[in-house]
Amino acid sequence: MKRLALIAAVVLTTITLQSCRQSDDVLSPEETATLQRVQDSSNNLSHKDNANNLNTEQNNNPASLVDGEIVPPPKK
Repeated sequence: MKRLALIAAVVLTTITLQSCRQSDDVLSPEETATLQRVQDSSNNLSHKDNANNLNTEQNNNPASLVDGEIVPPPKK
């Protein structure tokens, strides 16, 4: 009897969850193409920003610059 009640509870829970589940949105081909273009342009901007940040960081070497002036080499 307990086994039957457990099986019934599992089946009832499964059916309830499946019926309450929101259906997936299906995109039209036009919407898919627009979404792809937006993602591509976003990725391109992200890559450009990363490349600019790397170039900027490489050009600014804090060990050789003090207040915008080149530091002379240390005396021995």
